[in-house]
Amino acid sequence: MNNPMSQILVPFASDGSCFNPTLRCPESEAYTVGEEGKELTFDNFDAALEHIKMMYTPRWRRPNEAGDWEIVSTVKWELMPKKYLE
Repeated sequence: MNNPMSQILVPFASDGSCFNPTLRCPESEAYTVGEEGKELTFDNFDAALEHIKMMYTPRWRRPNEAGDWEIVSTVKWELMPKKYLE
């Protein structure tokens, strides 16, 4: 059976990371998208992704190597990697 999520386009940052379902902030239990000071939170990954698609410069928060949640910007769109589809 073909998984519909296997065909979903997601934004990627310059470091190669992408917006994906694992990026729910453990403190807020939400996905955070938008530029600093104008960020929005979403309980649902699909809703957050739909909002990102409407942004002029898509941005989202994700943890860096130190574990701090920072904002990254989109440099390209590609299919979601399979490791996030399971």
